[in-house]
Amino acid sequence: MKSLSRVLFDSNDCWRLKRGAAPLRLLLAIFLLSCCPESRAQCDSLHSGDRLWVRLLDPLSSYSSKAGEKVRAMVIESPKCGEAETITVGTLVEGEIKAVRRLGMGVVHQTAQLEVQFNRLKAGANEAQFSSKVLEIDNARETVRNGVIHGVNATNTPQGRITGRLAHLPTWNPYSDLALVAYRVAFPVFPEPEIYLPPGTDVRVELTATLLVPEGERGTPEEGTADEVAKAVLEITAAELPRRSTTAHGQAADIVNVALLGTEEQIDAAFRAAGWRSSDPTTTKSVFHEMYAIMAFTNYAQAPVSRQLLDGADPAATWQKGLDSYQKREHLRLWARNDVIEGQTVFLGAMTRETGATLALRQHRFIHHIDEDLDGGRSIVVRNLSLAGCVAAVYYLPRPGEEHVAMNATGDPMRTDGSLAVLQLKDCENPVYVRTATSPPIATRPRSKWRRYARMLVMNFKTDLVRGNVLYGSFDLTRMLVRARRSHAEKTMMARRGETEQKPQASDAMGHADGPVHASFLAGED
Repeated sequence: MKSLSRVLFDSNDCWRLKRGAAPLRLLLAIFLLSCCPESRAQCDSLHSGDRLWVRLLDPLSSYSSKAGEKVRAMVIESPKCGEAETITVGTLVEGEIKAVRRLGMGVVHQTAQLEVQFNRLKAGANEAQFSSKVLEIDNARETVRNGVIHGVNATNTPQGRITGRLAHLPTWNPYSDLALVAYRVAFPVFPEPEIYLPPGTDVRVELTATLLVPEGERGTPEEGTADEVAKAVLEITAAELPRRSTTAHGQAADIVNVALLGTEEQIDAAFRAAGWRSSDPTTTKSVFHEMYAIMAFTNYAQAPVSRQLLDGADPAATWQKGLDSYQKREHLRLWARNDVIEGQTVFLGAMTRETGATLALRQHRFIHHIDEDLDGGRSIVVRNLSLAGCVAAVYYLPRPGEEHVAMNATGDPMRTDGSLAVLQLKDCENPVYVRTATSPPIATRPRSKWRRYARMLVMNFKTDLVRGNVLYGSFDLTRMLVRARRSHAEKTMMARRGETEQKPQASDAMGHADGPVHASFLAGED
């Protein structure tokens, strides 16, 4: 049997037939199970370490949720098995709240906590038990450590760091500058410290044990018929399409990784149905709105995006999706092209997922940093529009010669498989997820403004006692500088590594390895 296996298959891949083995293919059915017995179950189960994206159907709040309460969600993405996802999109998932730490008046705790575990996969009358932990919350200001969701420290805003910490570096007294103290009390910028995750929040979970997928909930290959003429033209012209956007100064910026086929009306309807928002133009009003969102640790749902060009042209549209944080969002720039397919407009897009915002000392402004996994961000666009029922077909076109490692205009590394995701849109119908008010509203914070104001004073007083002195101020400033230098060193190393992976002539497109130095006033942790 071993000798026949060596004739039929490569040693490293039991699914791959060797050349010249065609006459023996009839024996494949007999020997496949003996050669690869584990292959029978690879589409029937997920294992510890596998990751899923689920979308909340019920709200969560550290202020009003109780330990032991049930939580519902739906699977929106699971690991692929061939051309299909292991679990059917839309499958119901249930879990429970394991622990809640309410902030209250802030006397005992400085941050709220919430622990949720999803442990049941519902398939009609059947269900499958599993074990998991939360890894991240998409676009949330909250952080996740060891499966526990941690709320923000509301005194750790840029205003709090300056008026309550850095301003007192020369002194031991946290109230040495009474003018700053009076300003902070009279004009507080104090984000809500309680955790609130509304229905529609996307949560990434990791399995901690094997999950046997019920028969009725195993994924099937995506249906849909692509426009073969458009697909053929794109396959021919993909290598000639522009690959990178540029800044207004001509510096290489983002990688073009998405193409949309459809009318402007279909694109507008699709993104709105998926919960995305268009971007505001940069005006004095929007700049002040951005500054408030930065100071208050809150979201600006239609925040402007920086200007980027594609072959010298401005974007035809920009779309973004956030949750409760200015620092984190997904955004997509789209450029209309009428020279790709005759009689049809193709919208080329650069999709990135922003993960933080910092003050760039060399550029004298706040900038966003992006997730280096561009393919993960690209899949978010596909997933969101598909869930809204607005996609007729999806396919991926390889682009020979595409950079797999690059740097954007602000010095962030980018990694991609180089493929262009093509989404053929249709009029939205039969969405998998619909925003409905099936769950009763829950309290997310104290109703009384005076109670919230008193809570702010208590938390500020606690922070001043511990951190409003020269020792902690020096430590905080040193930590910021060390993180900035470490980030700079990591990006320089990534740029050098990328240069070794790319062809020599591609090195000019890598951007500047010596990226800007950043000091984070937004995401400090205490």
